This record gives sequence, structure tokens and C-alpha cells, in this order.
Amino acid sequence: MTNWLYSMNLFQRLLLYFAIVIILPLIVVASIIYMQSSKILEKQTEDYLGQIVTNVSFQTDRFVKNYELATLPLVSNPNVKHFLDLEENNVKVEEHIRYQYYEEIWTMMDNIVMQKPEISKMYIMGENGRHIALRDRRSSFPEEKYHDLDTITPESGKIIIHPSNQNGNISITTARKIRGMKSFSPKGILAIEMRASELGKLWKEANLGNEGFFMIADPKGKVIYHPDARYIGKTLNKVGREQISKFNQGTFFDQWNNEPTFFHFLTSEYTGWKLIGAVPKSQLFAPIFGVRLTAVISAMIVIIIAFVLSVYFIRQTVKPIRLLERAMKTVEQGEWKNVPNILRNDEISSLLRSYNRMVDRLSTLVDQVYKAELNNQQVKIELQERELEKQKVEIQALQSQINPHFLYNTLETMNAYGIINEIEEISEIADALAGMFRYSVRNLELVTLADEIEHVKGYLIIHEHRIRKPINLILDIDPSLFDAPVVKLSLQPLVENAIQHGFRKSANEIIITIRTNIIGSCLHVCVIDNGRGIPNDRLIEIREFIKPDRKNKPELRSDLGIGVTNVNRRIQLLFGDQYGLDLNSRVNEGTTVSIVLPYQKAHSETDQPA
Repeated sequence: MTNWLYSMNLFQRLLLYFAIVIILPLIVVASIIYMQSSKILEKQTEDYLGQIVTNVSFQTDRFVKNYELATLPLVSNPNVKHFLDLEENNVKVEEHIRYQYYEEIWTMMDNIVMQKPEISKMYIMGENGRHIALRDRRSSFPEEKYHDLDTITPESGKIIIHPSNQNGNISITTARKIRGMKSFSPKGILAIEMRASELGKLWKEANLGNEGFFMIADPKGKVIYHPDARYIGKTLNKVGREQISKFNQGTFFDQWNNEPTFFHFLTSEYTGWKLIGAVPKSQLFAPIFGVRLTAVISAMIVIIIAFVLSVYFIRQTVKPIRLLERAMKTVEQGEWKNVPNILRNDEISSLLRSYNRMVDRLSTLVDQVYKAELNNQQVKIELQERELEKQKVEIQALQSQINPHFLYNTLETMNAYGIINEIEEISEIADALAGMFRYSVRNLELVTLADEIEHVKGYLIIHEHRIRKPINLILDIDPSLFDAPVVKLSLQPLVENAIQHGFRKSANEIIITIRTNIIGSCLHVCVIDNGRGIPNDRLIEIREFIKPDRKNKPELRSDLGIGVTNVNRRIQLLFGDQYGLDLNSRVNEGTTVSIVLPYQKAHSETDQPA
């Protein structure tokens, strides 16, 4: 990957950088918007389904309670209890008494039916085999009918609702047990059959779109109501069964009819049913598809416009640099060729003018060297060689100005174009890199602590853009020590070493602290990190290696810190073996590297004699 990148020319590389800077943020922003929209839409759908399911649950519970209240007079009526206590084939019971019970109970049942037109059948069945039926032509009820209702109806007398599917027709049966007069044990069952369409009206009020639906399941996941009668009696998938068995309310995604579907369920406190609202995933995310299409089209238009503008700006930058490149190649071949000046007043035009002046100066020097050789043929060989060497050194010094000067101006150009095009990252990186380069080529061994701090800040700017993660720099420095002399390029390698070796890629926060202390006649400049620390055996090895006595020591591995040993050795060469670096570290707590330098406190004005 790196070789492929380096094989590209400047135009291709700048175009690639512009493409990355433009496309990557678009992708990130679009992804964030899409994910947030999905979450918001899913939450809105969940709230909407919750409201619908809660409303239907309330209506259903109220419907059941109304029937419970409506049948309460029959359950507590003495005639009903006496009717259930009648013994089968008891000759002692006079026929007119049984008829009297029948007439009174039938009249009460008829009154209830008149108030509830949705009732299709109503009957009372006793364990003694007797029954009273309204709107049912059967002379007797089969024993399995009584047994089925007796099995699912609670002993407490609480009403239950039992949907059933008979040849595609859904009917609803409400039933509750009735006690006799002689004991507290249930002696019969009061049952009402009604048209499912009436109760279905409550459930069909759940408007869930063209493809959504509402259904009811028992606690085991068996469907007891569905708008499509084909699904009544079927069981939910494993995911649905686990969800409704563990929780009273919630949401989940599962397959329904071979399509991913979003489910929201609620448990009725009165009936114990699981009321479920379902919307296919395709319907749920349909609004997002339009947003995504609009975003893609807009992004493509922005990319095309940005690409055209990028090509134009890059060509304006690269064209004069290519002219300079071709001219420099002719200089390498010994031909002194100037480049045409461009009518601009920027860094690139200044670079071209500087190049032309340099070429003129070089050609003059070459002419002078040539004339010197002709005029001094009789001079001794040693003098000729010295003079020639002097001229060559001057030529090399001038030639060596080409690359730094070219790099300075190129970085300034990148900074200017970054500012013009409002690409702050390119501007910050170019400006920081230019400052670091100027600082590193300064012909000084000692600089002020303030200069070193500024160099570290420039390095951290570049490194933050590389790792895309903020680095917190804390300066705990006495203001009077900013002018203290320190070794050039001593802090930045230690900060770089701390970041490279002290933190994992997954570290949440990177904190670098630079602290100063005066201990005796020494200045201690400490670089402190909150990284993973150095294991004890490796810490001992590093300390052993940086001791002043370096005899008979093995070569230090690169993973133990090349920057540490380099800075330590330069300090010792400048000030002596009693100075250098000191390391302290604790695993998972951090590392402290101290630079120990000689320090002489300056006398303040208050210290001067009066």
C-alpha cells in the first residue's frame, strides 16, 4: 500500500487526498444520519404500536368486564343455584318446580341477550346433566363440550374468553363457573357464544398500515386471534415464544410468513393474553429509503462538483512545480536554464524567482571557477586545489538551499490552499510540519524550554490528525523556567515514545503531562503519561542500558525505546555522564521519563544589592 502511494505523482496524490477528505466525511455523515433516522423511526413505530396495543388491551379488558358484570346476576341468582343442585332423575322433584326454575332463568338470560345483540348463543350447563339454552336448538349438550369448558375455566368464577375456529368462522365463547346452594364447589358453567365480528371490531381498530396486523396469543405463544383465520392455532417462532414468556411487554424482530417483521407485545393484566402488533420491516423502513435515495443523489452531485474544483486547484498548484522540476533536471545535466516567471504573488512564484536567482548565481560561480583555473595555471597545485575546494563548497552550500527552501514554500503553499478551500486539517498539518522542519534544521545544540514545548505541540497536532483521537497535553511548568536552556529535540522523542509504546489503539483517553522541578542544582523536566506502563523486567533492562557505564552491554532492542537512548546519549555528550534520563513506571498506571540537566538560577533584581 505504501509503495503504491509513493509511486504516484504529486497530482495523483493530491487528488487522492482531496477525494479522501471529501468522500470520507460524506460517508460518515450519511451513515450517522441513516443510523439515527433508523433508530428514531424504530422508536416512533414502537411508541405507535405501544399506544395501539395498549388501547386495544384496554378496550378488550373493558369488554370482558362488561360481560362479567352482565352475567353476575345469573351467577348469584338462587334459582340458578337450585337448578344446578337438582339431582338427575330425582322423582321427588316435582315437574312444575323444575319448569318454574327454567322459566325464571330463561327470562333473565333473555334480558341479557336483548341488551347484548352480539350474543349468538347463551346456555347454562350443570354437572348433573341439566342445561338451559337460549338461541340453541340442541336438546342436549355433549359431555365433551362441558368437559372442555370445565378444563379451561378457573375455579374462582373468573370469566374467560375462548376464541375458536369452526370451518373458517371465528367464534368467541365467554364462560365462568357457577356454585350451587349446597356447597362452595362449582356445579355448572355459564357460557355465552358471540359473533367474533363484534369483538373483532375492537381489534380491527388497530390501524397498522396495509401490511401490518394485530393478533392475540396465549402465554405459550399459540395464536388465538388473527385477522386471517388460517393463522389461528399456530405457534410463534422460537424468538417470539421466548420474548413473550420472559417479559410482560417488549419489542423484537422475527420472521413471519417468510418476511422480517417488527413485533411489539403487551400482556393483558385481566385476561393474561399477549396482545401483539406487527409491522413488516419493509413497511417500517420505507420512509428511510426515500431519504437514502435523496442523500445518495445529493452526495454524488457534491462529489462531482468537488472533484472538478479539486482538479482545477491542484493543476494550478502542480503546473509551476512541474516547470521547476523540468528545469532542475536540465541543471543536473549541466545546462543552466531559468524557468519563466508567472504573474502571481504567492509562495510558488516566489519559489520560482528564488530558483532563477540561484541558477544565475551558480552559473556566475561556475564561470568564476573556470576563469580561476585559467588565470592560475602557474600557481602551485595545493593552492589550486584549496581554491577549487572553496568554490565547490560554496556551490554545494547554495545547492543545498534548494531542497529546504523548496520544502518550506511547498508546505506554505499547502497551508494557503488548505485555508482557501477551508480544509482546516491540511492547513494545520502543513503549518505544524513546516514549523517542526524549520526547528529541526536550526544549527543549535541548546534551545529554550519554550521552544521545545512549541515543537511538541506541532508534533501533537500532526499526530492527532493521524490517529483521529485527541491528545491532552498538560503543562505544569513554572513560568520562570520557559527560558531555561535544554537540549534541542529532547522532549518530542520522549512524547512520541510515550504515545507509540505507552498506549493501546483502543485507549479511551491519552494524557501527556510535562512538569518541571528544580532539585538542587539540576533541572528536572518530566514527561508523564497515563498509558499501560512498562513491565518491571523491561524497565530494569532500559535503566541498565542508559547508565553512564556502557561497557559490555548488549544492543538494545528497538521496542525498548530508541528515542530514549538517543536523547540520553546527547545529554551526556553535552554536559557529562552525571546527567541524562531517569525512568519510573507502573504497569497500567503510566510512565514518567525525567530529563536531568544542569541549572543555574538567574539572580532577580530583588537579589541585587541596594
